[in-house]
Amino acid sequence: MTRSRSPRASVPEEDLRITSVLRRRGVRDAVAECAKQGAWSNLPPLNAGSEAVADHLARGAAAPESDAAFFDTRRFSEAIVLLKARPVLLVRNGIFDTAPLADLEARLARHRQALVVPISSVGRIELMDHDTLDWCGTGWRIEEDIIVTNRHVANLFAERRGRRFAFRFNRQGKAVRARIDFREEHLQAQSEEHPLVEVEWIADDLSEAPDIAILRLARGPGLPPPLELAARDALPEQEIAAVGYPARDSRNDGGAMQDIFGDIYDVKRFSPGEVVALPAGAWHLTHDCTTLGGNSGSAVLSIDGGEVVGLHFGGQFRKTNNAVKASVIRSILARKSWVPVRGMLLPTLPEDVQEVKRTVASLRERGGYDSAFLGVRIDLPKPGKSHQVPPASPGARLDYLHFSVVMSPTRRLPILTGVNIDGALKHALKRVDAWGFDPRIPRSAQVGHKDFYGPAAFDKGHMVRREDPGWGQDAEQARQAQEDSFVYTNAVPQVAQLNQRSWLALEDYVLENARTRGFRVSVFTGPVLRVEDPVHHGVQVPLDFWKVVAMVEEGSGELLSSAYVLSQEGMMPTEGFRFGAFRTFQVPLARITALADIRFSRALEDADVFADADLREAIAHGRYVEIEGPDDLILTPVRTSRRGVRRRLR
Repeated sequence: MTRSRSPRASVPEEDLRITSVLRRRGVRDAVAECAKQGAWSNLPPLNAGSEAVADHLARGAAAPESDAAFFDTRRFSEAIVLLKARPVLLVRNGIFDTAPLADLEARLARHRQALVVPISSVGRIELMDHDTLDWCGTGWRIEEDIIVTNRHVANLFAERRGRRFAFRFNRQGKAVRARIDFREEHLQAQSEEHPLVEVEWIADDLSEAPDIAILRLARGPGLPPPLELAARDALPEQEIAAVGYPARDSRNDGGAMQDIFGDIYDVKRFSPGEVVALPAGAWHLTHDCTTLGGNSGSAVLSIDGGEVVGLHFGGQFRKTNNAVKASVIRSILARKSWVPVRGMLLPTLPEDVQEVKRTVASLRERGGYDSAFLGVRIDLPKPGKSHQVPPASPGARLDYLHFSVVMSPTRRLPILTGVNIDGALKHALKRVDAWGFDPRIPRSAQVGHKDFYGPAAFDKGHMVRREDPGWGQDAEQARQAQEDSFVYTNAVPQVAQLNQRSWLALEDYVLENARTRGFRVSVFTGPVLRVEDPVHHGVQVPLDFWKVVAMVEEGSGELLSSAYVLSQEGMMPTEGFRFGAFRTFQVPLARITALADIRFSRALEDADVFADADLREAIAHGRYVEIEGPDDLILTPVRTSRRGVRRRLR
C-alpha cells in the first residue's frame, strides 16, 4: 500500500477509509490498546511510533480531517489500522478465520455459519492459453448460468467483435479459454472448476457505464447455489464483507503487505467492513473493506443476510473502495442489457416521471392522421377481427396532432398507429418527457407508469416516435405535436435496446436519402399482439413489432410502400432465457397482415416494393432480407433481375 503523496488538510468523512474505520468507538479503543501494548504489528520495525498512535486514538473521537492528517504522516500506521479493524481473513473449507479484534469478532461470529453458502458462490476467474496470466480476478454466480465480474477483468481475455463479444486470441492465434474455480483456498488442493463458455456482454469503458461484465457458465453438477441480490441498496454503516481473491501488488510497500496478508495471495479471502456512502446520482456505493487488485469482481455481501449489495470494482489507497450498487446490477440483469448496442449507455438510475395531466378540452381539434397527406389516398389501416374492436367504440381511433392511434380494449395497448411526416417542416426540438394518460378513454384502459413501467424492467416504447410528428408551420405547432406523442396510448413495453436503437431510424433514412415528393412520408407502426405473449407485472408484453413506410417517389410519382418486422424475443427478462441481439427484417406487406391481423388499404398493397412474384415466393419459404444497416433497405420496386437483392435473402 503506497503512501498518499501529500497531506490532506480537510477531508469529507465519506472520502477517506481511515476516517470511516475509526468512527466506531469500539474499534478506535481496541486499536489504541493494541498500539499501547506493543501488539500493533507482527513486524517489529513497523511498531515504531506506536505510542504516538495510541496517544492520538486515546484522545477520543477526532474530527475526520484530524485523523486523516495524523495518519498521512505515518508510513504504515493506516495499513495496520486496517489490518486490525478491516482484516482480510482467510477462508478455509468455506469458513472465514477469526478476526483479530474482539469487538469485530463478536459481530462476525454469529453470522459465520450462515455465510458459508454465499461465500461458496464466489470464485476465481482462471485463464488457459493466455500469454501472461493464469488468473485475472473474481466472479460470482447470480443466476443458473450467469457469472458477474468487472468490465476491466473481462477485457483481459475478451473483446467486442461487431455486435457480439468473444474470447481473445493469444500470440499463437489460439483462443484464450476461461473457467471459474469456486474453491482456491489456502493450503487446499481441492478445486471446483467450471468452464466459462460465452462472453455475453462487457459494459462500455465510460464513466457513465457501470464496471460490469456478464459471462456464461457451463451448466453441470457441483455448482454452488446462485447468490441473491439485496432487495434494497445498502445504507451507510451497514456491515458488509468483500469476498474475493486479493493478489500481490508490487506497487505497495512489501513490509506493510506482509504484515497484512502474511505473504499469502491468490486465495479466497473474507474482508469485513462497512458501507461508507451512496453518492447522490451515482451508480456505485463506497465501502471500506480491505482489497487488492485480484479483488476486482468481488461480491460485496451483507453480513447479516449474505445477499449481494455490490460488485467491487476498485478504489484508491486511503480513499474508500467502490462497488456497483445492487439496484444497478438488478436493473442490468432484469433488462438483459448486455445485448450489444453501439453508443448505448446503461440505465442506472430510476426514472423520475412527472405525469402531465391532459384534459379532453386540451385535445380538441386534433386532426390526426391525414389519409390524403401524400396526394394519394391511403386510409389508416384497420384491425382484423381477432382484435375485437367495435368500430364505434371509444378509443377506436384517437386523434393527435399529425398522428392517430387505434387501441386494444383488452390489451390496453395500441394495435396500430399512423403518422404523417413532413421533412420540409421539421423542427429541431429538445426532448421534454410529458407522459400522461389520454382523458378520452378510461385510465384502466391504458398502461401507465406507476402500475407498470415504474416497477417493471421495460421502457415506454413510442410507436409514433417523438420526432415524427414534430413538424409544422411554426415551432409551437411542432412542439405540441411532439408532446402529444408522450401519451400512454402511444407506448408499448420494450426492452431498453429495442427502444433506443429505434428501428435503425428508418424514417430518418427515408427522409434523408429517398427521393420523396415534398419530403413527405407516412408511417404505420404497431405490435404483434398474440394470445400467448408473456405476462410481466400483469401486462402481456408483445415480442414482435411491425412498421410500414409509404412515400411517393419524386419524378415518377409512383406510390411505394416497404414493410419491416423486428423482434425482442430473446431479450425478455425471463429467468433462464437465451439472450441475443435483436434482428430486423424487410418483408412483404402481406406478411404483416398475416402476423398482426392488420388490414391495409389496397393502395398500399399494390405499392409494396416486394410485389415481385419470384421474390415473394422465396420469402414465403422463410428467406428474408435482414436489415443490418441503411444499405440493406429496399425502397424501390424489386424485380427478379435484381440479383444483388436476391443475394441478401437469408
